[in-house]
Amino acid sequence: MMKTISKYILIVLSIFIFQNISAQEGDAVFNKVVHEYTLHDDGSSEYRVYKEVKLLSHMSFHRLYGETFIIFDPEYQEIEINTAYTIMADGQKVVVPNNAFNEVLPRAAAHAAPYNKLRELVITHTGLEVGATIYLDYTLKTKAGYMQTFMGEEVIKDIVPVKEKQIIIRVPAEQELHYKMLNLRTAAEISQEKDTKVYTFTFRGLSAYTREWGTDYELLPRLFFSTARDLERAYFPFVAQPAFTYQSIPSMEAAAKKLKEEKEDELKTALAIQKLVVNEIGTWNLNLKYTGFKCRTPEEVWKSNAGTPLEKTVLLATLLMKAGLSAVPMAIIPEKYYDRKVGSLYMFKDFAVQVKVGHGERIYLSATSISSQDLGISLSGKKFLILDAAIESLKTYESGTTLTEIIYHGNFINDENEKLTGNLNITLKGAANPFFSLSLDTAYAKRYAGGTQNVKLHDLGLNESIFDLEIVKRDVFDTYGDYVFMELPASRSGISSWGFTYIETGRQAPIKLKELIREQYHYVIKLPAGYELISPAVDITVDNAIGKLSISLRQEGNTVYSTREIELKKDLIHFNEFGAFNELWKAWMNPSMKEIVLKKAE
Repeated sequence: MMKTISKYILIVLSIFIFQNISAQEGDAVFNKVVHEYTLHDDGSSEYRVYKEVKLLSHMSFHRLYGETFIIFDPEYQEIEINTAYTIMADGQKVVVPNNAFNEVLPRAAAHAAPYNKLRELVITHTGLEVGATIYLDYTLKTKAGYMQTFMGEEVIKDIVPVKEKQIIIRVPAEQELHYKMLNLRTAAEISQEKDTKVYTFTFRGLSAYTREWGTDYELLPRLFFSTARDLERAYFPFVAQPAFTYQSIPSMEAAAKKLKEEKEDELKTALAIQKLVVNEIGTWNLNLKYTGFKCRTPEEVWKSNAGTPLEKTVLLATLLMKAGLSAVPMAIIPEKYYDRKVGSLYMFKDFAVQVKVGHGERIYLSATSISSQDLGISLSGKKFLILDAAIESLKTYESGTTLTEIIYHGNFINDENEKLTGNLNITLKGAANPFFSLSLDTAYAKRYAGGTQNVKLHDLGLNESIFDLEIVKRDVFDTYGDYVFMELPASRSGISSWGFTYIETGRQAPIKLKELIREQYHYVIKLPAGYELISPAVDITVDNAIGKLSISLRQEGNTVYSTREIELKKDLIHFNEFGAFNELWKAWMNPSMKEIVLKKAE
């Protein structure tokens, strides 16, 4: 019963947290925003930001807009403050004083010696109150050579409404700007100013973007731009950096060779090297735009014992090569962003290494986290772009969409001593299949059910694994008065683990689910003598455009038969589909459907 109470407490807390987050749309409003980019003939550039933000709540200046943070590299960049002041609710003007501008080391660079040169200008706005308006205008000037390509990315919306926003991009008249606008039909107005071509994007009446659960941020209006004629023109200067020659030193080669000798096959060798890079080489989570899209060499990363996600990825590929494996670093790009006609490397959102093992199977490994399955299976809707200076043209691989399947079939006996015994057969497919972890240790399967004594592996493959668990579990009942509650076994990686319990009232934004999934739980449970099932018999069937669901519970003699099945056929749910989605979701997430209630006969 305590477990049941805890569930309801979590639901109440979730509602409270949601209410605080969703209220932020009314915390402030941007009256005007201008982001202005200028490329000069000598390759230097300027980025000007102008914003007027009206504060509508205490939250707006205590947590959201009371300070402005600007990260820059003093070696290449300088900041010029044009104006910084606040107009208070009564009309009084308060200019930001000199001591409110402070340079600090960015948090992500705190322990990163090669990037300790980076600075973050913190502007503490003054005269803040409900009804006040902040005015800030600054210019970030960048020398030529900081980036090899003039490019950028703009997310059009904000977490609060924007009355007017302009993105202005100036380039020399002889150059063209190549751009891609996503999820919004707005083209640039092109004009000429002396020797400069000006591209202006104007937006009005922008609503706040939601931060509710299941929000697909890839659907936000977004602009990618570049003066590179196509992606190849930005790509090849990027991979021409010395890092992509994969040079090593003896200590690196010795480490790779040692791990290869300790392991019996290529997969285990690859996973051992991944573990070394993930756990023993630190990660500096610096965005590429703050490093000028530069990458240190594997030798430098090895010696400093840390690197950015890209640098660690190149190091991982290098060590795998030194172990005799075919490996290459990859950029991970959402399919919605990928466009060979636009040379903006801002579309790179993550990195991985493609490595061939066994009979030539390609798998994808992260250099910053350990996963139990191939990233190519667990990351749907992504493109993997090879980062290799030796290739003649861009080469990509698609992750595709793989159905996740979790199937539990169990036969159990519940004795009078509250001990559950029996056999549980589990089939796991797609992203739910812990192929890597099972390959390293069959005992990993014990995590899928409490009280597991033995594991019998029937099938182990990249796409599907099947095994039996022998269950002997004591104290399976939660007692509350004359009633006992027994929670039915379920996967910790299924739908319930996503943390979503309901659709917020008034929600308009589509719901992006984690994956396409099918879950099935079929149990036959023999009750102990003197116990009867109090949970009412259930027979629910739903079949609609979103998916299928079947839940049944019945008792025959002293045996309980429980079935719970769900299949979600769509991973993006639109507003007009919320009703069909709720029909499935509410039944599946109902806590009472996940346990049985018994009463001992008097």
